[in-house]
Amino acid sequence: QAAPGRIHVHQQRLKTMPAELESATTVAGNTVTAASATAMSGGKLETLCVAIVDPISTGACLAKHLSSQGYRLCRVFSDTIPDSVKALVAAGLEVDWEVTIQHEGRVASTLAALRGVGVTHLLVGSEPGVSLHAELSAAFAGGAALSLPREALELRRNKYLQSEAIRSAGCDAVHQRLAHTHDDVEAFIHTIEASAAKRFKAVVKPVEGAGSDGVTICNSAAEVRLAFGKLEGTKNILGLDNYAVLCQEYLEGDEWVVDTVSRAGEHKVVALWKYDKRDYHGSPVVYHGMRLHNVEADEPLLRGMVAYVTAVLDALDITDGAMHSEIMATARGPVLVEVNCRLHGGEGIWLPIAEACLGYTQVSALCDSAFAPPAFASLPATPRSPLLKHGAWVTIRSPADGTITAVHHEKLARIRALPSFLGEYCAPCIKVGCRIRQTVDATTVHGCFN
Repeated sequence: QAAPGRIHVHQQRLKTMPAELESATTVAGNTVTAASATAMSGGKLETLCVAIVDPISTGACLAKHLSSQGYRLCRVFSDTIPDSVKALVAAGLEVDWEVTIQHEGRVASTLAALRGVGVTHLLVGSEPGVSLHAELSAAFAGGAALSLPREALELRRNKYLQSEAIRSAGCDAVHQRLAHTHDDVEAFIHTIEASAAKRFKAVVKPVEGAGSDGVTICNSAAEVRLAFGKLEGTKNILGLDNYAVLCQEYLEGDEWVVDTVSRAGEHKVVALWKYDKRDYHGSPVVYHGMRLHNVEADEPLLRGMVAYVTAVLDALDITDGAMHSEIMATARGPVLVEVNCRLHGGEGIWLPIAEACLGYTQVSALCDSAFAPPAFASLPATPRSPLLKHGAWVTIRSPADGTITAVHHEKLARIRALPSFLGEYCAPCIKVGCRIRQTVDATTVHGCFN
């Protein structure tokens, strides 16, 4: 027990550094190479201790990557993450955590606990931990329990505030209204009806969240009212209160993801993904897959998109860390959907594609930015050209609720025999006798093929 919060210490012996890893270590002050998990302290090498806030989804992949390089690991669970979500760690990604800290609302207590176990670096693993990571990082850097300005904290997760901030900075932004009441909804409907749009179309979604959770495409005023009513007073997939509902214009165009890693204000675009997100049996925003691109695949479009995203990051005062930005390529140019201040999610199932096509990933780039600045500096500003290979993933979807009665193994064998087959992920429910839900959004996609 160290500090008032609950701290569960797992009694595990630290793994000694492999001889080949220690011999490859180059130490200059406290800067270490990408292959090194050690730093100089008091004239001897010590293993660095890294804390990851809410290490689920791709955060579990980050933990595995650091563990494989010999880092000591501590995990911090935020006070907002549901217990059920804490278990979202794919088989094979388990690591030995030295300490597990449950944050209970007091930043000073959690900070003291981190320092007490020798944590040297803080990283965020997933969406629920974004706010706590931002608060802890500000305090960690300041040498005391400093408070992060509330406006800066809210910009990390609030989609409405993000769009308003970039609009103020001169970037194109979506037309929107934050709805707390039914009167707010009616005011938004009036704006859409008074616009020059040829047809009524709008988006209603939680102001905070992940994936396409709670997103509704509305083709009438009545549908907007209904969508607001369904979200009002509920919780999102991350267990957070839907304290307000975001009503926005519908942006026509292709949706892209721009994954970045930043260090001291230098932004590297480490991947450009084009979403295949469309209607599926009446559900309008279902992921069918995504494909990796470099700027040279469509230079006029993507060069402008890269410039737009870096301007957005600057407008939001984002200088460090991994960001997952969703952008609509509209007729008037790129327009922000949201900046997610954490790694690209989706359980990290896209990582093998990035590694095969680029030779690096957002996870490896984030680690370089934190522990190996020269390696980070050597990364290209945009995804490498030419690509080593071309890659994509396609999702496993179900057109209905039901119980699986058979698996067509011969069809699976045909897929696995394709020369382009890289790997697969099937949800635990993909087996005979299991119930399966109809695919209606990102949370009901049941796996993928790379």
